[in-house]
Amino acid sequence: MRQEDMEWFSFLFLCGDRDRALITGKEEMKFSDFDRLSYITEFLGLTGLNMEIWKRFSPQFQERLGDFAQLIEQEEDDYELQEYDDARIYEEWLAGFCADAPEGEAKRYLRRVTGIETEEERKITEQAEEL
Repeated sequence: MRQEDMEWFSFLFLCGDRDRALITGKEEMKFSDFDRLSYITEFLGLTGLNMEIWKRFSPQFQERLGDFAQLIEQEEDDYELQEYDDARIYEEWLAGFCADAPEGEAKRYLRRVTGIETEEERKITEQAEEL
């Protein structure tokens, strides 16, 4: 099985229904969804899937991405390029992705890798690592 296929199936196992509908094309992808899913797949180390999302969905956002690229090239110090506070929104995106994950192992795994584990989950993880 190719790496891209493994990443695709891993993401489908971890994600909630809405994200599944977005990346399979059953629901329309908005720029905010594209930005969020790009960040989440990068955070999770799903590089091949991240590239696939970019190849598949970035063409519909070319104008917006072009505007960002132009602003970077012009190095306009006066203009606030980011639309939001990155650290805060990234935490919200990860927390939302974890909350929407299917119950069970997928949700526990995501909480652990994102650092959003509950105290009980943290104790269980520590106990398992001691064995």
